[in-house]
Amino acid sequence: MHADPDADPPVDRVGIVGLGLIGGSIALGIRSAWPTVRVIGVDRPEVADAAARRGIIDDQRGAALDLRDADLIVLATPVAAIVDLVRELGGAGVTTTVTDVGSTKRRVMTAARTAGLVNFVAGHPMAGAARGGLDAARDGLFAGRPWFLTAAAGASSGARARVERLVHALGARAIATDPDEHDRVMAYVSHLPQLLAVALMAAAGESVGERGLAQAGRGLDDMTRLASSPPAVWESVFDSNADYVVEALRRLFSVLPPTVIDDPATLRDLFNRANDWRDRLERQRDAAQG
Repeated sequence: MHADPDADPPVDRVGIVGLGLIGGSIALGIRSAWPTVRVIGVDRPEVADAAARRGIIDDQRGAALDLRDADLIVLATPVAAIVDLVRELGGAGVTTTVTDVGSTKRRVMTAARTAGLVNFVAGHPMAGAARGGLDAARDGLFAGRPWFLTAAAGASSGARARVERLVHALGARAIATDPDEHDRVMAYVSHLPQLLAVALMAAAGESVGERGLAQAGRGLDDMTRLASSPPAVWESVFDSNADYVVEALRRLFSVLPPTVIDDPATLRDLFNRANDWRDRLERQRDAAQG
């Protein structure tokens, strides 16, 4: 549920760097929750122009440093670009509240600390879609979803409050997290599933071709939905979390060796363990929605 539109927003101007799925959805959510807040976008001219024509943003700027007059800056680019932007803003002595939406947090937090970006509150909304880009952006994308937050050591209480208010206004649940724990968990519950979807789609398509794929059921559709994700977003995610993703892959191979097919008892045990964990996941989801 969005914040009460009549409630006074904690900011007058929000700058968003990156107007893709996440950045565009944040802008649309702000429009809905805080209609009086001015939204300023930074992206390639054709993307920013499209966002302005659709009324998603009020104004556009050429670079993140042009957002010094904003009360809150949101970095909604791939992780590698977020790291560069954090260094740039910190090096320029920016004291505006800054947050990001990157899928990994260790490298981003290290960059903020090294660059001296004081009012930085790192974030990661657990929300997305199979396809990215501004056209996929929508209001309500973050409703009911967890949004992980880690504040830099020097972040003021006001900076923390602004980011938390934004998260709540977008309908998400703010959850404090440790960067190292966050990145390890994400390797198993987000990054590994993405890799598996990509590998499965490539293996199936290259082995049976279009004719074979035409015979696929819903199982393949469900398992490979993430295979449509743009590689540019994920390359920097895997680069910044390689150690934990490799750990997750090794764990997967230890749980699912090729020999499991020849051992009915082991295969049955694997199914039972998976059934149990799936039940726990569904109960948690039901409790969160209830």
